[in-house]
Amino acid sequence: MFLGKVVGTVWSTKKVDNLRNLRLLLIHPVNLKVKTNEDLVVVADVVGAGVGELVICAYGHAARMAIGNNPDISVEAAVVGIVDELEASPEFLSVIPGEPGNAAADAEGGK
Repeated sequence: MFLGKVVGTVWSTKKVDNLRNLRLLLIHPVNLKVKTNEDLVVVADVVGAGVGELVICAYGHAARMAIGNNPDISVEAAVVGIVDELEASPEFLSVIPGEPGNAAADAEGGK
């Protein structure tokens, strides 16, 4: 699993049948030891996360199980939880956009 910040929503009108009715989000993964990851990940959302929220994501088999125990679904990652609160050492929290003590990331719009 990994933590990520929801930065957008993805729409796709043409997709494989097993992705129909799945909400897709654009996630900015967070690496608490170093910095916010530069890459973006498209994930399936079954919990109703919104832009700006910190979320818990699962990869691979765990993601497919969260979506409905369908091993054949074309999903690599899924939101499995929304973080209400995060307790960690200040040096780790300082890399998460929008968290207290991260004036640099906040000034860059959370990047």
